[in-house]
Formats: sequence, C-alpha cells, structure tokens
Amino acid sequence: MILILGGGLTGLTVAYELEKKKIDYLVIEKEDELGGLCRSQKEKGFIFDYTGHFFHFSSKQKKIQRFIFELLNNKFLKIHRNSKIYTKYSQKDNKLLPYPFQANIKFLHPDIRKECLKELLKSNLQHKSPKNFKEFVVNNFGFAIYKYFFEPYNYKLWKEKLENLDISWAKNFVPLPNIEEIFNNVVEEKIKDYGYNVYFYYPKDGGIQEFIDAIVAKLNKSKIITSAEVVKIDYRTKTVNFISKNGLEKITYDKLITTIPLLEFIRISNFPKNMKNMTENFRYRSVLCFNIALKKPVLKGVHWIYFPDKEQIFYRIGFYHNISSKLVPYNCGSLYVEVSLKEDDKFSVESIFNRVVKDLINTKIISQPSEILFYKPLIIKYGYVVYNFERVKLLPKVLQFLKKNNIYSIGRYGAWKYSYMTENINDAIETVKKIFK
Repeated sequence: MILILGGGLTGLTVAYELEKKKIDYLVIEKEDELGGLCRSQKEKGFIFDYTGHFFHFSSKQKKIQRFIFELLNNKFLKIHRNSKIYTKYSQKDNKLLPYPFQANIKFLHPDIRKECLKELLKSNLQHKSPKNFKEFVVNNFGFAIYKYFFEPYNYKLWKEKLENLDISWAKNFVPLPNIEEIFNNVVEEKIKDYGYNVYFYYPKDGGIQEFIDAIVAKLNKSKIITSAEVVKIDYRTKTVNFISKNGLEKITYDKLITTIPLLEFIRISNFPKNMKNMTENFRYRSVLCFNIALKKPVLKGVHWIYFPDKEQIFYRIGFYHNISSKLVPYNCGSLYVEVSLKEDDKFSVESIFNRVVKDLINTKIISQPSEILFYKPLIIKYGYVVYNFERVKLLPKVLQFLKKNNIYSIGRYGAWKYSYMTENINDAIETVKKIFK
C-alpha cells in the first residue's frame, strides 16, 4: 500500500495517478479540507485563494499542460500578464513601471537610468562565475540595478542578505534579457515581455479550488482521511501514527510519499540523530496574507505589483478582480496582500493590517479605509524555502537517505524548494512513474 502524507496539490495528483493504475493508496490530510495551499475561500460573494495561484507552462511542458487542461475540461482563462513594480525611482506619477525592472529602466528618473546603464555596461565586460545570488545579479545587470531593485525587494521577501543565498532557484525565476535587449528597450516605445509567466492560466469559474475539486472528483473518497494529524513515523517498521476523529490510529505502508514540509516530517520521524542534525539550519519564511474585499475595483487591468521600497510593509499585492470578474460581486474589487515574516518573528495581525491599510492609501491603491468591506488574514507558516548554503550542501543527502528507505519527499515543501504548481504536478507524476516503472 502506498501511503500519501498531505492532501494538497502534489499529494492529490499522486493519488490520481495511482487511482488510474489501480494501485492501493491512502491519503492522510491534517486539515478538514483538501487542497493544502491550493484552496479558495468564499464569503459574501467574494472568492479568495490562498494568495495568487496561477498555472503557467514552458515550451517543454506540453504534456503537463494537456494533463491539467483535461482535468478541468479546458475551462481556463488565458491571461496576458500585466504586472508592475512600485518604486520611488519611477519617473511616472503613479510610481509604477512594467515588470521586470531590469528590462524597463527607461521609466526610471534620468540620473538613475544613466547609472543603471553605466553599471550594466561594466558588468557585461566581466565574465565571473557567481558564488551567490548577489553576485548573480551584479554580474548580469550591474550594481545599480541590484541596488535599486534586487537588493531591497529580495531582502524584503527572503529576510536574508543576498550574498547568503544560493543561485539555483534564480535561473528559473529571474528574467535574463541580454544587454542589447535592455538598451533597445530604453530607446524603443514597445515594452517587451520577459519571464516564465508572460501568459498564465486560471479556472474560468470559481477560484483555484475548482482544479482541486476536479482532481478529488476522480478519487475514491474511502481512500482519503481528512482532519488527521500525523504524530509519529517509524521508518524501520514502516508505520505511521496519526490522530483522527477516531482517536490515535496506526497504519503500515509499503512505500511512503510525503508532501508535508520536510522539517515537520523530520521532526516526527525516528531518523538517526545525524539526519536530524543535517536539517537544523534549514530555513523558511512565513507569509501573512490579507485577502481584502473592496467596495469598488481598483487599478483596472493590473494583475499584481511588486514593492521593493522599505516604505511599504508588503512585498506584493495581487488584484483578484482583474484576474476574473467571477471572483467578486458586481462592481466590487478584491486584493491579496503579502507580508514576509521570519520563522521566529513575533507579530500582531491587527497591527500589521493597520500598517497595510496605511500603505495602501499612501501608494494610492485605495483612497480611504472605508473602501474596505472586510478582510480575512491567512498565516502561511511555510511560505518560502530559503536557499541558504546549508540547504544546497545537505538536502541531496537527506532526500537520498529517505529514498533508500522507500520514502519519497516531493513537492514544494516535501522536496524543500521554490517551485510552482505545474512543477509540483510534474513531481507527482514522475514519482509514480519511477516507483512503478
């Protein structure tokens, strides 16, 4: 029997693949509802996701794209990304410039634009291999672009000096226009798109929950246990203890596929001490998300905005009503506002929300607090995996040890990585293929 820990997107995809192969499985999910972070909440005619959840595909992901589209009967919106950066260095009145920063320096104040171009030329004359994320940015774009955008934004997100971050995540998530393209963008009127999510897809009806519901509809409900918290894992006897509505239960598995956060999994397992020591310096950042209902729509056509400046507490805001009109009542608006927190940060949700409202007004997203109908806070403990050098050095050893013991730790938090929905679905499909090849 295949035991699956976690009924989020990755775990449910594993279950779906096993269901198709008629292989026995059981899903154990801690929450009352399935979906993990890939869920939606409904209130007073508004539909909120657990922050922004969008599908995007590279040219190499045609099979995964077909897999996803078929599950929802092709009922997706295809959306051309319109994302912005709010920065005090923009010469525009609204302080917005198109994303990505490095390709749109033409919109900066002239003296800053000149500095960025000068430093960009200097960086292009150097051919050094970067040892960390700071060097990766400076080597590719020059120190000025690093100083005005990458350093403040990424420090706000990661709460970590950029020289302490590995670059393995950056190659997939940081657009790399070449120097000729950047110079052409300065003199041309046309704005060119860059990045992995130039076009993205979202369910036509409802929120991202629609996709989760489509997977669950294909599964045998008797093979899913919700409201069940795993409390102990014995890898030697291949047993898992969990607390459900029936009390303490115990189950034996042949192979274990876990999608729960790796640190949680290690904590409740009886692995050797040296295994636990390997992960003691693994770090993550939490996200405090505010889903906010508005009396009217704002910033028509904009999908999300990045905020690198320290004057704003949030690092990103998304606009649900500009993704789909079906997410809000007629002529209303809604936002998701994201604030990054360190693991040990002490905070008050109410005081942070008060600061959020103040910053929304100062950035002219809204004009006054009375525009807010209500808000719903979400505390996402494991928001982002920090790519520190301990992770780079030790994670392969941890995952290899697990695999040797018939344990497959996959997905964004199981594999302890920075990934997106399409990649997590692919992880699930490929893991099942490897086990049953």
